[in-house]
Amino acid sequence: MTIDVERLRAQLDATVLSGAVRTVFQPIVDLKCGEIAGFETLTRLSDASEFRSPSELFDAAERTGQLWAVEEVTRRSSLDSAVRWPAGAKLFLNTTPQVFADPRFCSELLRAVRATPGLTPTRIVLEITERTAQQHDQSLDEQVRLVKAAGFEVAIDDVGAGTSGLNRIMALRPHWLKLDRELIEQISRDRVRQNLIRFFLRFATLSGVKLIAEGIEREDELATLMDLGVVFGQGYFLGRPGSREQKLSPEVRDFIRARHVRGNRGQSQDPRSNDIRRYVRPVMQVDSHSKTIDVASEVMRRSNVSGVVVTEAGQPVAWCERDALLRHAADDMHAQQIGYVVRPGVVCASPDTTIPDALELASGREERVVGSPLIVADDTGVLGLLSIGDLLHAAADLAKETQLRIAPLTGLPGRVLADEHLTRLLSPGDPTIAGKINSTTHDVALLNIRGFSRYNETMGFELGDELLRRVAELFRTRVRADHPEVFFAHVGNDRFLATAPTGVLQPALELFLKEFDARESLLAAGKAGATIPRLRVVLALEVNKWIAGVQMFYRLGDQWHREPGPISAQSEFNIVSAQSDVLRHRASA
Repeated sequence: MTIDVERLRAQLDATVLSGAVRTVFQPIVDLKCGEIAGFETLTRLSDASEFRSPSELFDAAERTGQLWAVEEVTRRSSLDSAVRWPAGAKLFLNTTPQVFADPRFCSELLRAVRATPGLTPTRIVLEITERTAQQHDQSLDEQVRLVKAAGFEVAIDDVGAGTSGLNRIMALRPHWLKLDRELIEQISRDRVRQNLIRFFLRFATLSGVKLIAEGIEREDELATLMDLGVVFGQGYFLGRPGSREQKLSPEVRDFIRARHVRGNRGQSQDPRSNDIRRYVRPVMQVDSHSKTIDVASEVMRRSNVSGVVVTEAGQPVAWCERDALLRHAADDMHAQQIGYVVRPGVVCASPDTTIPDALELASGREERVVGSPLIVADDTGVLGLLSIGDLLHAAADLAKETQLRIAPLTGLPGRVLADEHLTRLLSPGDPTIAGKINSTTHDVALLNIRGFSRYNETMGFELGDELLRRVAELFRTRVRADHPEVFFAHVGNDRFLATAPTGVLQPALELFLKEFDARESLLAAGKAGATIPRLRVVLALEVNKWIAGVQMFYRLGDQWHREPGPISAQSEFNIVSAQSDVLRHRASA
């Protein structure tokens, strides 16, 4: 179809000149506290425009070669609407790769931002949006490098939609990733989507990247994303495009806060989940508007200060070593605000970051800053720092604690952690028990391998160890992946323990046993003389109603697991609802 370029240009001119372009703001919400963390600016058209939608406007601009001019107008509208931007909120500005890659982009953007009262580059996130599946442009890399150096943050939009691929993420090293609506829709019922979110979350954690789930339109989507660990969300369920003064609805805010509290209960006591907060040390903080010479004078009076964190609106934007600061104070930059002297950019960790993740985060930084401390901050601001020495100290403590509390063969919590967990579960009324679990009744399952000693004698200890690892991995992927509230431990030799709120374990274990039997039979097929291992499971219902204490539980467990006769053809599943009530049935019947 022939494009009437002149007609499109006339329509574009009419839209721009008539002032038909305006800006609205859609909130981006912190899902840990139920507060607005920032706003994305979106273009809207008035009735005076001949284009039916912003998409038509930008399509026409691209076709007629006027994308730069149109984006300049929409960007100016966004900045004009963001005058005196509220403290603590990020401003997300959209731009296409074509415009972003233009050699004029960084300098023109910097000029426009500096001319906007109340805005600085460190408060702005530049979203690279995709309109076409164009090839990656090296000039885009250069502009991204320049805007980062100027203090802007960079986000890649529509991750998972097909055009914002992993190669672009690797090349641009963004500060933010925005997951496309296609990954979020129906996520509460789609395990594949959930696993993809877990993949991106793990990548984001280890790379110091923040993740935003876009297009949240229903409560069940929000709940699932929060349970998976997503921290930032955007979508109509949270807030529609509108005024920059809009607030989160009380209903949504209360839902988020209640869900977050519930998700923090009963977290695993695996030492590898220990966070970094106890290693955090205080750090000197200075506002970005402070004069460099004033900051240097204060540092000179404090011999124990190794550097300063530069903040803006309470949030960290840069780290400056002591020696570098004193050099700046001695040259012709001494009268400048420190925010314009230091190089922007800092990798932050939240206080609930695990020690292994903090080590990964620190070691994965660029070579020039890999020796710098890790800044620890949350929604309230900077909490302190971790030096490389602090991280090594934490790693040494973790190694010692893990050796004592983790089963080395399977990597699961061991007997010590299991006993601590059972103590909290079975002592709901004891005020001396820290972190007791008393909100609901719980079921507990004991799993063991029937005739494991004979299996070791027949197949060899190496294959016996491999069997234990298979049991652990299958449980992780088939039970805990769908039910993160399940606690699972390796409590000795061939015995495992699982707990969960009442009603969760029974259907999950039935499916688990069926798959275990099917897999083991398949592995043994065709191997002459191969022994097919079978599991025996005893599921005790509502244990915190009728079992008092850990020792009583294990004593009953020993009674339940006495082998009454020959190993059956399928794994056994026994349900115990009280000490004298044992109902037996086959999981694969």
